[in-house]
Amino acid sequence: MQQHISLSNIENFTYLFSSGNDQFNDISWVEPIFIAMTRAYQNDEKISVQISNTYFRDMILKEYQSNKTYSPIENVFNRTSLDEISDHLTSIMLKNFKDLSDSDLKDLRDYLQYLFIELMNNVADHSHSPVGGYVMAQYYKTNKKVQFVVADRGIAFLENMLLNFSDIDNEEKAILKALKKGATSTKQMMYGKERNAGYGLYAMFEILKMTGGCFVIISNDTLIRYENEVLTTKILDNPWKGVVVAFEFFEANINHDMDYFKRNYLWNEIMEDGDEDFF
Repeated sequence: MQQHISLSNIENFTYLFSSGNDQFNDISWVEPIFIAMTRAYQNDEKISVQISNTYFRDMILKEYQSNKTYSPIENVFNRTSLDEISDHLTSIMLKNFKDLSDSDLKDLRDYLQYLFIELMNNVADHSHSPVGGYVMAQYYKTNKKVQFVVADRGIAFLENMLLNFSDIDNEEKAILKALKKGATSTKQMMYGKERNAGYGLYAMFEILKMTGGCFVIISNDTLIRYENEVLTTKILDNPWKGVVVAFEFFEANINHDMDYFKRNYLWNEIMEDGDEDFF
């Protein structure tokens, strides 16, 4: 049976990332979430994967072609070049929105760059992944949405959050804690004072709520999905090693510029410090 793998059903296909599996045939459709996971898994396990679907194989193996609606897969290890990667991903996405006014295009650029950089910062700072993180984005013309994903093979949410929150005892609680404003797994100091931290994942959540978006977060054995204004949790039968964060963002639902969002959701302190922790 040909398999259609997407953000909405990714939990049904984590079994493909069982240790040593190299067979990724019988796949008729894939989205960035599965592609980034495949690349992270492949490099962590140090194996070559067998892919029969041409579209999927080209995304994984073929050199990037500028006429595509998807970005190349980028590898993130640290904060070096993150701004460059974010700019590149954003420019690829924006070329698909040719009918927007200059002001709407600026709003879209600001939101995408903010979201991209926050997710990549998280991998660079917290993942402890031996292969770093893999990121990519794709534009879907039918509903004018952008899907973005980052996948790593690191220590996941619980181990990170235990550094500051000893009462958290499972991945679900760790993820839900990380969605709250100001929840951080690190203390960062600036000029002898603790910096503002813990806004990145909260900010992503608020932006997607405000724009009718959705996301999936996987942390080891736990998946949390936000869709249709509802959060749901599922314990995976076949756990992933590490973290996957993917979201879908709808341009048509942007009603406020980025300055409005920062003023009303993140308060003045984050406006003075745009380099925030994801947790």
